Amino acid sequence: MNIAFVSSEVVPFAKTGGLADVVEALPRELEKLGHHPVVFVPAYRQTRHCGLPIEETDIEVSVVVGAKVVAGRLLLSRLPNSQVPVYLIQQDQYFDRDELYGGGKDYIDNCERFVFFSRAVLEAIRLLQLDIDVIHCNDWQTGLIPAYLSVEYAQVPRYENIATLMTI
Repeated sequence: MNIAFVSSEVVPFAKTGGLADVVEALPRELEKLGHHPVVFVPAYRQTRHCGLPIEETDIEVSVVVGAKVVAGRLLLSRLPNSQVPVYLIQQDQYFDRDELYGGGKDYIDNCERFVFFSRAVLEAIRLLQLDIDVIHCNDWQTGLIPAYLSVEYAQVPRYENIATLMTI
């Protein structure tokens, strides 16, 4: 089974709580069972200092966020001790900040940031030509992905049979 894990956190790239631990461990274990997981996470400032190699790619994404089009690009790494690819969605205006979510007080544009992230992940799946069976969405930051799949991507061949699993 081809499974895309979408999360705002994953160890060792970015962590504020237990979600990051789960999104690091579960894909590695599923890979051991013969599945084909891939992980998507924002390219926060702290991801650049996680100690793992991160490669630039030539893959750019552009998505609609409200009344504007926002561009980003994909970076590539791997989960430690595995072959699980980790795609980091880079958009410095949204993610090159001191804290993941605002540190004590939410960033005022958190909704916009994660609308971009959710849409960028769906575009990345298309651009990478991934044959995904399940998108495993984690926490509120990825909560729009099931809605986008059923409304905006319902008739798109690559997406029409993707199941979603939402964990909060």
